[in-house]
Amino acid sequence: MLDCQRDLFDLPRSISYLDAAYMSPIPKISLQAGIAGTAVKASPWKMSIGSYYDEVEDARTLAASMINADADDIAIVAATSYGTAVAAANVPVEPGSTIILMENEHPSHRYVWYELAEKKGASITIAKRPADNDWTSAIISTIGSSSVPVAVVAGTMVHWFEGISVDLEAIASAAREVGACVVVDGTQWVGALPFDVKTVRPDFLVFATYKFLLGPYRLAFLYADRRWHSTGKPLEHHSWNRVGGDKSDFYAVDVAEFLPGARRFDMGERSDFAVLPVATASLRLLSEWSVPTVFSRLDYLNQLIWDEAAKLDLTVSDNRFRAPHIAIVDLGDRPIEGLSEHLKSQGIFATVRGKKLRISPHVYNDEEDVKRLFAAIA
Repeated sequence: MLDCQRDLFDLPRSISYLDAAYMSPIPKISLQAGIAGTAVKASPWKMSIGSYYDEVEDARTLAASMINADADDIAIVAATSYGTAVAAANVPVEPGSTIILMENEHPSHRYVWYELAEKKGASITIAKRPADNDWTSAIISTIGSSSVPVAVVAGTMVHWFEGISVDLEAIASAAREVGACVVVDGTQWVGALPFDVKTVRPDFLVFATYKFLLGPYRLAFLYADRRWHSTGKPLEHHSWNRVGGDKSDFYAVDVAEFLPGARRFDMGERSDFAVLPVATASLRLLSEWSVPTVFSRLDYLNQLIWDEAAKLDLTVSDNRFRAPHIAIVDLGDRPIEGLSEHLKSQGIFATVRGKKLRISPHVYNDEEDVKRLFAAIA
């Protein structure tokens, strides 16, 4: 099993940061890469056309490896919301059809579908939160029981706050059976859970870098199935996603063809010299460890969390459905006013929402962090 990697982060022993599902710290090496990248803009006369392409393709290839995709399948975008907007601009939605969402879906994977449904004369169908936490059956049942054609199933492999796993392969299969497109938000699990996009085959999968990919804020990657590589419409039009954009006479062609694959969906100014190097350095680290190895570490830490919660008679999700890398602890009727401040005062960080505590460790955490948290709760 991978050892604790705290030494690679600027994370003092007095801090127990257990909130990767909110935002992870970046490794020291990634910080240095960002500083060096920012310095590029201080001396623009040293730049070459390679400055706009080399780092981009490295990042694209590394991001693809996180989900067993090919570099041609990956676009570089600004955020999860940007990726879902690309998907919404492309998936066919006919009048009278419906788009299926999970109840309490994250806004970045929710708002755009309501707008699209209104624009197309379609409807939104909500798969209600199941009492037994079996989201997979609930979503498949919602697909199968729809009285109107299902145009899109907007899903994920882990509910963003409930911490419940979803069998995305089964849901994608059910969606394809009724001719629906599948659009996935992977921000809460890509980099933490092994995943094979070639098995699930969604139409689009977007994942931001600032959580389990240990990357910067304001950057995400968009996987696009090959059916969209030749017909997909981007949100932006610029030279960097066009053939010949690296040539000095790029302006000579009125409308150049798109670059191959998902590159047509790349955002403008994708070569962010301060941001992209941070992501690339972190992705290299994750690639060296491998996603299955990181997963084993997180699974081990979360098992410790559930064991400690049980000692305090705190409620955790059913073992059959809970996510292996995020622990949701139900505090029940216990008084929780001031709990977040109480934890922070002791250098402990996790997310408190309502009666639930979301705990999300990463490779920089160890057993002491877990024990400190539950000692503070007790």
